Amino acid sequence: MGSRKLQAIAHFNAGVEYEQHGRLDEAKAAYERTIKADKSLAAAYNNLGFICVKTGDYAKAAKHFHHVVALEPQNAEALHNLGYAYEKQDMTGTAKTCYAKALQLDPTNQEAHINLGLIAEREGNFEEARQHYHNAAQVNERSAYPYFCLALLYEHADLFDEAITAYQEALRRDPAYLKACFNMARLYHTQGEYAAAITYFRKVLALDPHNAHTYNNLGLIYEELGDRPQAIAYFQKATELDMFRPETHLNLARALYDFHRGNLRPDMLQSIVARLQMVLSLDPHNDEAKVLLHEIETLTHQSHLTSGSPSCITRSTLSMDTDLSL
Repeated sequence: MGSRKLQAIAHFNAGVEYEQHGRLDEAKAAYERTIKADKSLAAAYNNLGFICVKTGDYAKAAKHFHHVVALEPQNAEALHNLGYAYEKQDMTGTAKTCYAKALQLDPTNQEAHINLGLIAEREGNFEEARQHYHNAAQVNERSAYPYFCLALLYEHADLFDEAITAYQEALRRDPAYLKACFNMARLYHTQGEYAAAITYFRKVLALDPHNAHTYNNLGLIYEELGDRPQAIAYFQKATELDMFRPETHLNLARALYDFHRGNLRPDMLQSIVARLQMVLSLDPHNDEAKVLLHEIETLTHQSHLTSGSPSCITRSTLSMDTDLSL
């Protein structure tokens, strides 16, 4: 082995060490020294590509992955990586070509199936997306993510039963899949199946006891069931866990107001008003908070806070977790 080859390997190993410790600039410099010593070392280009992906420089990442493909034309993973770099630059057509070539070389490349499915879904091609997710699920029978993608696809198509079945399969493969459990609960909630929704939201809390979204949603369910004390307890917990989320303060204020409005003491009134002011400080355009605050202000001008019967306030929107990639 020549001295330049040995030098390249030493630089490469140093780059790997730097990268493992999060020292990306030093890793990048080491990989560049590797290539300077030996331009045929595809792994150095590959690792440079991944560093560029981590730093969001997808154009440079594509250049590095392209070098890998040039050196190793049969490398399906490199083609997938190249496709990903193109997709992140909104070069969808080129990305699809790379993913398709990767699958020609390796039909078991699950990520290529998933990414093609996501593209097809964005383009409105339901059946194509479904087929790619199905293929991805067959590649690895222990992987839950393809069924999670399928469930979301069915949800977007308003296919409730199919979505539930897909979420159930995702959870069978991975019982600790938090987002699948949360979405299952949310879906049952939107369908008015409260017992099932409560069961799955409680499973979420068993996995993540500090999930403010879930406490808020449980509060909404109990409010809809007419159990305001339980709803208040859950809304209170949600505000404690995430004090900067306006809808949880609004939900708590509304539940307190509805529960105590037959005997609204001044101290409770002040507490509710403080909650609503918190909502408006976080979200100045929150119309529901403005309406409720106006109703309370009108009430305070009435003698002894007893004249009239305040109307019930519409509940706030269901809290959703929209980051789908867990």
